[in-house]
Amino acid sequence: MKLYVGGIHLGGAGYPNAANTLALLRNESSFDVVELGAWLPDDLRLWSVARGGKLQLLFFMMHVLWGNLLSLCKVCRACFREAAPVYVPYPSLFFLYLVSLLPSKLRPFCIADAYISVWDSMFRDRNGAQSEGFIAGLVRRIEARSLRAAAVVLVDTQANKTMFIESFGLSADKVLSLPLAIDDKFFNPIGPVESVKKDSVITVLFVGTLIPLHGISVLLDAVRLLSLDKRFAFRFVGDGQLSGEVEAFVEKYQLPQFVWLREWCSLEQIACEISNADICLGVFGGAEKAARVLPFKLYMYLAAGRAVITQALLSVPESTPFPPVLTVAPANAESLADAILKLADNVEFRCKLAQESKVYFREWLSNARVFGAWINDIAPKFSER
Repeated sequence: MKLYVGGIHLGGAGYPNAANTLALLRNESSFDVVELGAWLPDDLRLWSVARGGKLQLLFFMMHVLWGNLLSLCKVCRACFREAAPVYVPYPSLFFLYLVSLLPSKLRPFCIADAYISVWDSMFRDRNGAQSEGFIAGLVRRIEARSLRAAAVVLVDTQANKTMFIESFGLSADKVLSLPLAIDDKFFNPIGPVESVKKDSVITVLFVGTLIPLHGISVLLDAVRLLSLDKRFAFRFVGDGQLSGEVEAFVEKYQLPQFVWLREWCSLEQIACEISNADICLGVFGGAEKAARVLPFKLYMYLAAGRAVITQALLSVPESTPFPPVLTVAPANAESLADAILKLADNVEFRCKLAQESKVYFREWLSNARVFGAWINDIAPKFSER
């Protein structure tokens, strides 16, 4: 089946789902993928653009809007010659808004990678509560109109599916939740963690963008609570809008067992960090967005076969069981510190979680599941239209 790719897309380590999805579809030879859009630089992060000032944001928006307009022209011309579905990677909002301006009969069959709601990220996640001021309401209406122009909207979890349906007025039959696609070649070969280590140091790893969703203050408080226990070596990998909190923590406490890798890390470097870790930390941001996601880093942790601690509030793709992770109370540093101690003291339980993680990923979150969803759930919708 031919598959066009439309819009201006985000890629790189920060937004890998679309690139990994397209690589998977190409490799399986079931889809003839034709790129009619363009990729933004791999090192671009939306949060850094937003913090760069109004002029930088204006130039970025002009570039994205013009690029999406050109892409839509290419897509419409291609669909006129040979009808085919159009995959619109994240952020699909801009391309789909232009599609929504077309008469319904002339609209291409768009499969939107919704990934993360722009409105949700800008206003509810950043402010910690739902905001419905003028700008927030305008963004919400624009996103709703854009998503309604798509034939299929892809999200990553059941909770996100519910949120998209309720927040943007989408029909339930057009929203599908399926696993994210990861480049698993660096993670699947990672062997089991040593049950008894010669240096007896227990490495606790956090990987992720420093945003409210991850509960950065909770993570730092847990490190502080365990700072007197010399068994632990804490490693933080990532940067983001809350980097100031980590900077202040490092300056105030100056803990020798706390290492922060702020620079950009390749997927191979991240895999190496996970391979050397005994315990991996997930999401601790509490309710709202943090409770609706199963982030990329958990996919990586599970694929590598590592013991994972994350908050009890989380969601998974449709028809997927709860993952084998140790859960803690949401947004609670004491609960997180207790869980780290539990895994440190119980080597057998830690190894059991690690073994179950690898099996769970292979059965429920692997790229085979992603490809199956495209073949069995997404492609038939175009054939039936």
